Amino acid sequence: MGLFSRLKSQYRFSQEGLTFKEKFLLALPAPAASLSSVLIHNVYIKLYTDVIHLDPMYVGLIYFWFNIWNTVNDPIFGIFIDKMKYRPGRGKFLYLMRVTVPFILLCLVAMLFSNPDWPQKTIFFVLLLELFLFDTAFTLFGISNNCYFLIAAPTKEERVDVNVLRGYVANFVSFFATLVPSFLLVGNQTSNRPQIIAILMGVIALNAVVYLVAVTKLKESPEMYEKGSGALQSINLQTLWQDVRSILRMRAFWTWFFYGLTGLAPSGIYFTAFLYYMDHVIRANGLQTTIADTVPMLVVFAVYPILGNLVKRFGGKNSIFSGMLPYIAGYALLFFAQTWWQALLAYAPIMVGKYLAETAAAPLGAAIIDENEMLTGTRKTGLFGAVSAILAAPVSGLQLMIFMGMLKATGYDEQASVQAASAVQGIRAATALIPIAFCLVGMLPLKLFPYDKVKEQQLSHYSLMRRRGEPGAQPDPQ
Repeated sequence: MGLFSRLKSQYRFSQEGLTFKEKFLLALPAPAASLSSVLIHNVYIKLYTDVIHLDPMYVGLIYFWFNIWNTVNDPIFGIFIDKMKYRPGRGKFLYLMRVTVPFILLCLVAMLFSNPDWPQKTIFFVLLLELFLFDTAFTLFGISNNCYFLIAAPTKEERVDVNVLRGYVANFVSFFATLVPSFLLVGNQTSNRPQIIAILMGVIALNAVVYLVAVTKLKESPEMYEKGSGALQSINLQTLWQDVRSILRMRAFWTWFFYGLTGLAPSGIYFTAFLYYMDHVIRANGLQTTIADTVPMLVVFAVYPILGNLVKRFGGKNSIFSGMLPYIAGYALLFFAQTWWQALLAYAPIMVGKYLAETAAAPLGAAIIDENEMLTGTRKTGLFGAVSAILAAPVSGLQLMIFMGMLKATGYDEQASVQAASAVQGIRAATALIPIAFCLVGMLPLKLFPYDKVKEQQLSHYSLMRRRGEPGAQPDPQ
């Protein structure tokens, strides 16, 4: 039996649950967005420093202003989306996803055409404007997709299954994005810019196909919004503050929030660090870098169904703790790696730990929103994102700023083909030691997180009853 058939067999539920096809379609929007994010935050960064020759400090400054904009638009969009009404013939969350996709794709294309001959400040301001436009559309798409997903897949088991399928799709499409920097931006200081642009345009075309299949094949109905919709309430300061207070009073929210700031936070820029590490520390060529990137993901592909089953069997919290062990061990190996194959061996446990933790994290974050709805009667997916964005604003983009700051502080020269020994050691430490430190710090808030396996199942049952219109899913009077 092939891999696809095994997945289809494993992830089929009862007739009342989602079919494999429905889960697969639900899994598509996030990988489409993930591919866009890989292009913007990983591939384009290496492109801008090494091909367009934008100073790393300008890159860090761009992300400083970029994150300020995130602080503003995330809360506004989150509140707006929660209160938006379903409109017959147009819809709600899917409508927003459909209208934002063209803007995302146009910005991805526009960012390719900054000219190395432009003054540094011109490149800086053009890229900053493009990122602002991109993030506006991307934020609307991301919040809408998350809101839609949590309603369409109400149970823990369905959310785990969709997240596993997301992982397969995301890594398949991201392979084509990472292939470009692996071959053309590592070990090649005379990269052909027109060739890179042409290949990346092909990646953007693939990205467009995944987006379009997702937003055209998924469906929504008014029945999805019959219970818990915030559209029945007007937006005013009193009701908004009551909603915010209901979130801030939750121990689960605070412990999960601080775990998100630490824990596996550095994994968000792991591929950016990987490119600099393979290029300037290992001095690998494009083929070696591609193999070192691809083989660990093939390992993850092989064990992904097992990871999903572990999360279902042992619960999300225990699974995340289990994922930390290979994650930390892999980074420890990476710090001492001297060859490309040693880096490959290090990244295999890193990726297994990363994806085990991320597979477990998806239903846990959703369960917090479910519990709040159980206590208050109103679903606040967008507001949860808004509150988190405001609280995280002081440290938004911290991982990338730390990484780029360490490069600059240790003498990284974006014009040099061979970096100084101090810069090499700085890249090594920023790539391996910082993730270990953040992971260890993240163990404390995760330990205090109040959901065990029993609590997860209770909230999953409540969400199922609430979304599928069955009795017994009323707000807790307490």
